[in-house]
Amino acid sequence: MNGLKKHARGRAPIDLPDQLAEAGFPSGAGVGSLTGFVLLLFITAFTALYLVTTGPLSLFGPTPPSKAVPGGVAELQRRTTTSLAQAVATAVTGNTGELRVAVSSGVLDTADTPTVVRTLSKAYPVWRSIAVVDTRTQKALAQCGDPMPYQGLLGGSGGNVTVQAVARADGLTMVLTAAPLSGSRAGQLLVAATALRAVSAQLDADQHQNLRLVTAGGKVLETHGDEPAKDDPGTRGLVSQAVSAAAAGQDGVLIGPTQGTIAPVVSYAPVTAGDIAGSLGLSLVSVSQVPLEPLPARYPGLLPAAALLVLAAGSTFLLRKVVVTPIRQLRADALAVASHRLDDVVRRSRTSEVRRAAKALEVVRIRLRHGKPLVRRQNRGVSAHLVVALVSLALLGWSATVALTLGMHGTAISPTLVSNHDLRVTHSADTVQRSLDQGLYELREVARLGEGKTPGRLSTMLGELTAGKTRFRSVYLTDANGKVTLNSGRDPFRDQRTLPNGEGIRQDNTSGRLPVVFAYEGMPDGQTLIGEFDVTWMATLLKPAGGRVRLVDDGYRTIADTQGYLAFAVLPEGPARDEVALALAGDDAKETTDSAVIGAHGLTDPGGAANLHWAVVAEQPINALDAAGTAERDGGRVAALLTAVVAILLYGWHFLLVLRPLRRVALAAQAIADGDLTSVGYPQRQDEIGTIASCLELCRRALLGQDVPADSTRLPCLIGTDNEV
Repeated sequence: MNGLKKHARGRAPIDLPDQLAEAGFPSGAGVGSLTGFVLLLFITAFTALYLVTTGPLSLFGPTPPSKAVPGGVAELQRRTTTSLAQAVATAVTGNTGELRVAVSSGVLDTADTPTVVRTLSKAYPVWRSIAVVDTRTQKALAQCGDPMPYQGLLGGSGGNVTVQAVARADGLTMVLTAAPLSGSRAGQLLVAATALRAVSAQLDADQHQNLRLVTAGGKVLETHGDEPAKDDPGTRGLVSQAVSAAAAGQDGVLIGPTQGTIAPVVSYAPVTAGDIAGSLGLSLVSVSQVPLEPLPARYPGLLPAAALLVLAAGSTFLLRKVVVTPIRQLRADALAVASHRLDDVVRRSRTSEVRRAAKALEVVRIRLRHGKPLVRRQNRGVSAHLVVALVSLALLGWSATVALTLGMHGTAISPTLVSNHDLRVTHSADTVQRSLDQGLYELREVARLGEGKTPGRLSTMLGELTAGKTRFRSVYLTDANGKVTLNSGRDPFRDQRTLPNGEGIRQDNTSGRLPVVFAYEGMPDGQTLIGEFDVTWMATLLKPAGGRVRLVDDGYRTIADTQGYLAFAVLPEGPARDEVALALAGDDAKETTDSAVIGAHGLTDPGGAANLHWAVVAEQPINALDAAGTAERDGGRVAALLTAVVAILLYGWHFLLVLRPLRRVALAAQAIADGDLTSVGYPQRQDEIGTIASCLELCRRALLGQDVPADSTRLPCLIGTDNEV
């Protein structure tokens, strides 16, 4: 003992802080609380700025009105107009396929042009006028039907079919379609004129919706709904802007100034077709008077953000006060004792984990000064572990509160949104039915022109029906026994069995890897012309409705699907299936659930497709409708989730990187104070707690009488090794 005292008296203080280096981020007792505070500040800003019903940028603009047109309504109007413009383009260019078939049929091979025109007039009764025009003389070699201004089609089509819409003096809009001829008729055009097929779009009478087909010059060719003359000057200005934008190839929506309880909404889209020559120069413009709806609270996130800010500041202050500051004080005292500055008493802490280590360090200091430690009563302090847990629980409580309030906020579905969605579903069903019936019509015309033709000529005609992205995947002829004799396109999937005389559209199977849906037309020679519809093409027709759209039969089996397609997958029990049952019965079928707007419509219009007993059902997620409260609900959930993650991160960080190492250091200090000088201490991390552990190891060596050199190059080598003499 005397030797130990003598050895201790001769020991000179050493400068340890410069020799016990500590790593930077993410090490350090205060890094966790500081990082958590910064993250909570970001979440606070997100909650305050993002949860604004009129958008974050509105904070810097004028105060919005208390009522406005729902954003989802305007977007649905734009989508509807765009899909209708595509339907108009299909109607305008509907004669292109018929002209190609007529050219490939061989009817024009004869030099008797008047006979050719009469033959085509009988084969295509819907053509109001037919002419064969010589482009060199710019005169019609033969013409049948009403006069038509074909001069605008003589500029050359580069081998492609040319289409042009022309308004007659009597107000009827005619579509002129010209196909260039080849061979002996090179330099001639086959021109057909038909009346524009009106798009049967169901309009919203409550919104006084008006649909107009307009030329680039602003002339209205077709109109449906309320008359354009009822427009006010402001609406007429919006229509002029819409026509100019659509003529430039743009689509969009314009919202006019409020007029009492309503506001004009003008949506527009160009009518374009990529497989024809020339420019149609048409635009589709929709004008609606949409009722205004009250806007929800403008700043629903301010109160939660303020609460989170207070919680973040209070939690950080508490963690720094109970955890960080006591550890740093203990580090300073440990460095003083290990550096042989033994006059100052080791400070006690109110944190129980630090208090235990400080008491043991004070015992070591007294022993190094050759005194006898006093046995003092151990007072229980505040548990740092408990404080960290309470802070995390407080943050989780905020997260749960926001999730159960803002996160569960009911989304206000505007009746206008539901009505617009129902109109889109109806339009999709009409588009599918018209397209299927148009396929049957094309087969009928090929059957008329193909009577008595050679197999080679028939093969060319059938090839025109399957060329490019068409409705038919396969078109073929069968004999009286149902055997395929001539095929164009992909291999037929239909079972080879006989069909009844006449024509129609049928579904061939109710199971298998692919639905087989076909149209058929009987020919006078006993053969049957059959066209199998492409399922991918049918799914394309469904996409404009928005969301997940399915085409199902009367057994609730899926025929086509825009998402996750599985042939003949049975529609599960639920609202969608219930709406299909109503639609197949001819009733109104639309419903709003907590997560989606569901609408269904049957293919019930007279025609061949009506015999299929199909229905279109669309499920549009409410999130995609931009309904009032959607952004608030989603933002609340995001803020709650982020805060919960920060709370768990904060607890895990402090428990694993601060509290557990601190507990180990306290146990090591207590062992040294109790006289155990054989256990070597190892600093596990290069931070404040690691420094305390290193200081305790130096104190243990000092109690054993071992010299620790002041040379910083040798000090790291001694810590954590057993060099007892």
